Amino acid sequence: MRTVLLFAALSVSALAQQTPGNLPPTVTPPAAPAPATPSPEPPILDSSSMTPDVAYQYAMEPFTNARNAPDDLTDADKWALHLGMQRANQQCELLKLQKFAGEDLLALGKLCLFGQDFDPARESLIAYLASPSPKAPEVGRLLLLRAFLGLHEIAPAESQAESLLSTYPYDASIHLGIDQIDDAAAASMSADDLGVIVRLNEQQLPHILDALAAGGSLKGNGDFVDAAMLVDDALRIANDLRFSGKTEDAEKIVGQVSADAASDAIVRSASNAAIQNALTRYAFFQQPSPVREFHGAELVPSGATANRTILLYDPNPAAHRIVRHVGRETMVRMLDDRTLVLVFSLASPASGPTINKVLVQLAKEYLTPQLKIVAVTSWAANTGIDAPDPTALASLRAFRSTLPARLPVLIVPDDELRPFAIDRWPAALLVSGKGRVLWLDILSGSDGSILQMERQMESPATLQIPSFNGSR
Repeated sequence: MRTVLLFAALSVSALAQQTPGNLPPTVTPPAAPAPATPSPEPPILDSSSMTPDVAYQYAMEPFTNARNAPDDLTDADKWALHLGMQRANQQCELLKLQKFAGEDLLALGKLCLFGQDFDPARESLIAYLASPSPKAPEVGRLLLLRAFLGLHEIAPAESQAESLLSTYPYDASIHLGIDQIDDAAAASMSADDLGVIVRLNEQQLPHILDALAAGGSLKGNGDFVDAAMLVDDALRIANDLRFSGKTEDAEKIVGQVSADAASDAIVRSASNAAIQNALTRYAFFQQPSPVREFHGAELVPSGATANRTILLYDPNPAAHRIVRHVGRETMVRMLDDRTLVLVFSLASPASGPTINKVLVQLAKEYLTPQLKIVAVTSWAANTGIDAPDPTALASLRAFRSTLPARLPVLIVPDDELRPFAIDRWPAALLVSGKGRVLWLDILSGSDGSILQMERQMESPATLQIPSFNGSR
């Protein structure tokens, strides 16, 4: 079952990716800002609370994350998968003309789904669920959900999720199915599809909190969801509420998650470090950036690295204005001089494709001028040790060649990245021209995650650009 769902997820993801740059004072200067609230400190991992087995799981976490990342297949894997999908598509086209009953309908649905032949997969799975006494109705609905997503039909997929929630105990496979619907809906520009996210968030959240309170993991149909993923999804829901103006509801969720994550079972688990980092990142919103500028070795498209400093923000108020004189009128416009930092690592196969997709999407959709974009990494993010490594440097140069030449790409000290509690890659950090953190989170690399970030970057909670003001 796990293999079939993996193939289904890969095929739906591949299809979705085919459809979702840079980017004189007035008479009296503004008053100095109030003292900034201290930025949250990143957690310090206390390995003494771990058993050897848990410590091993923690050490394996980067590798596990990489293996679970999108597009994490070798060339041989991709060739074999493509060959298998071609065979599945051919066999689906032949077999769909025949009449089947019972469990053969489920098997045909799996076959067609693997072959990305979504319409016959849907028909076969609907017939299976309507047949007398199907042996695996939950599996049938999970696969039908994915068939609908392959056809870009969000509402019918939501209907399957609601049926699963009302009929079966909440498990890992249902959780992952809902996550896939959320991601597909986020990649849509339809208001109806985006409304699906709100409804499913409301239904999924109680189950997430119950699972965390019960120890923090889910199993089901060969799938597994750990406490860190549950916390990520709870914070995703809280973040959506926060950006829609429902801050009190968001804080209630975060408070409950923090309380559940303090249980002994979770504190002693390998998920604890990732959970604490996720809570730290969430708390950074509208807080002062602990870093004003990045200092590092710039990876240029060709030639040796060069030392470069990238200013994230400028505390000088005059740096954020354009002054124009028209006759006796003085027009003052505030600049939107935010900086978007894309953090990457060679450990994440999604880093390169995600950065390129973000740049393409922002160039196509972004409406606000003056956005600066920079990509950064550290030696520690790639080797675990914050010291130059010739082998890693060669790989980073090769990685840099896959990115646009105009994009600044830096290797910065780990001390400058560590405060942001980024433990997975790629990630994105948005800093206002006055030094506030406006967005900080991990990116999955899907179209949905990128478009959702873009929407939140443009939301009133993040974007505040004063209009022209006139004075004599």
